[in-house]
Amino acid sequence: MRASKILFLLMFILLLGAGCNPSHQPEQNNELSPERELPQTSKNQSIEKEAKLPIELDESFFHSVADWKDDETILYITNHSGGSTVHTYNLITGKSSIFFETEAPIVQLQANSDQSLFLVHTSPTSYEAELIVLDSQAKVKFQTKIESYELQYTWNQMNHQELFVSSFNEDWTFQTYIMDVKEQSITANPIQIPFIQWLNNQEITYLKWDQESPALTAPLYAYNFETEEKALLSENVVANTNFENEISTIELVDDQGTAVVRFYDMENKKQVAEMSTRLVGLYSEWAIPYYDMNAKEDMFYMIEADETLTSFSLVAFDLQTEKKETLIDNLENFPLILSPNGKYALFGARYEHIIDIKNKAVKELIKLK
Repeated sequence: MRASKILFLLMFILLLGAGCNPSHQPEQNNELSPERELPQTSKNQSIEKEAKLPIELDESFFHSVADWKDDETILYITNHSGGSTVHTYNLITGKSSIFFETEAPIVQLQANSDQSLFLVHTSPTSYEAELIVLDSQAKVKFQTKIESYELQYTWNQMNHQELFVSSFNEDWTFQTYIMDVKEQSITANPIQIPFIQWLNNQEITYLKWDQESPALTAPLYAYNFETEEKALLSENVVANTNFENEISTIELVDDQGTAVVRFYDMENKKQVAEMSTRLVGLYSEWAIPYYDMNAKEDMFYMIEADETLTSFSLVAFDLQTEKKETLIDNLENFPLILSPNGKYALFGARYEHIIDIKNKAVKELIKLK
């Protein structure tokens, strides 16, 4: 992949300084997200009665809310002179505790798809990354260091103990690895594709961008590690994320930004649903919307631009009925991470807000002082 394409994709994927979710989601663009007041939850709604919010933190120490530990517990990171600390916070009880501490600054923490393991990416030096995998009790299950200027990683949503890791040098050349927590190994991977999505233990999908000339879309291929065979899945694709049961793509329809989100069955690769949408142009690229999937309910959520391309809404799409519903209008163009049960979503540049999906409202999660 040519350097310009890699640099652009990294600016999107490395939201908090490193690799997604996931993940898969681009960095917030201020030109597309004019400041506006977020809708707030009223006192008769469940998140107001259940959750003990906001969490008051010192602005000079707060790094970010990182991810969900379970259905009602979040993980957030604070920095200090001696390194970084990962805290838990239970939204229902209001109890907080220290989950993990490290002497090196934490770049990002990312849970696997069933919240059984948590990848902590620290940066001991500018050209070195340390990857620490913790279980739900914060016990270290695997630990390794990689020479790297930037990292991108993708949990295997089918094999919860496996990751694909791409390590970039300062000149954007890269090396890829497969990390296996169960086998306690990290091995160099011969496939020279930096951004992938897992299909299963043997297959991945990737966008084959033209290395010689600029392009707004790319064909999506599946690649089998064992047979070394590839197969074309779709054309004119802008983005691809694979969930537990479905392959999802954002595919461009015309040069004005008309697009569709298509969902394909993970096994037979046949289309099962389609949602119309629109994309915002960003210089020579398309701004990729933020989205996530509630796999248990087959519900897809996305931050979608309105027809003027200046405002954004949270929309929900039911893959079974193929009905789309606008849940919340007048939102910022920020990423979101659904809770494991799909009841809430972390939302914001540093996930400092929380969305109550059922009651269609946003509440302040972190209050900085």
